[in-house]
Amino acid sequence: MEIPPVTKGRRHLSCEVLVVGGGTAGTMAAISAAERGARVLLLEKAHVRHSGALAMGMDGVNNAVIPGKATPEDYVAEITRANDGVVAQKTIYQTATRGYEMVRRLERYGVKFEKDEHGEYAVRRVHRSGSYVLPMPEGKDVKKVLYRVLRRREIRERVRIENRVMPVRVLTSPEGTGCGPPNTSWSTSWPESRPSSPPGSRARTSTGSPPRPGGTAARSVSRCSTTCRVTCSAARARPSPWATTSSSSGWSPT
Repeated sequence: MEIPPVTKGRRHLSCEVLVVGGGTAGTMAAISAAERGARVLLLEKAHVRHSGALAMGMDGVNNAVIPGKATPEDYVAEITRANDGVVAQKTIYQTATRGYEMVRRLERYGVKFEKDEHGEYAVRRVHRSGSYVLPMPEGKDVKKVLYRVLRRREIRERVRIENRVMPVRVLTSPEGTGCGPPNTSWSTSWPESRPSSPPGSRARTSTGSPPRPGGTAARSVSRCSTTCRVTCSAARARPSPWATTSSSSGWSPT
């Protein structure tokens, strides 16, 4: 795809960690980097507050390996049986060993998990053996909770959020590896008050392919040895508030 040079509307944004995609994973990546002292730039094609697959919430986690109730080895064995052995056991084990601390961390942020009368996590048994499902009574608000964490002063001072920006190219080194920051991306300029998308319409991404229903922006985290420089060019006015425009061509909803 031929990408024309940016001639106007250019902005230089610097960061130490660049996160592309503000869904749940991207938001957590930005928070994690900021908590470790990095200056973060978070790019999101929609709006971080309500973007990503979990924007509508979730009713629980199914990999809560709570110490005293189960072990990572138990979880790996059960998931392996449930999937007829077609699993990546190393990945499943990592999920099992890190799940409990993630539950505790989310709880500190304000996400609520179901507890029993003794104040213990009320994990449910769904698999043939072991109890790993932990309900979330207010799971519909999980993304809102994470967004509030992003807006806390100590995090806000380190995370710059650029909504309605979609990267269209990744800079690479001479060796062909990704350097991190996308270049020649565009940022939208939506009208102050815009109608919701027409029923059945599907906006297209800058690569020309429609997004997955309920999917999130491609997300990645990059640690740069030098300062990241991101160039964004404002999108030109579009004939429809639902149309999106890349730096090379434009599409309308299908």
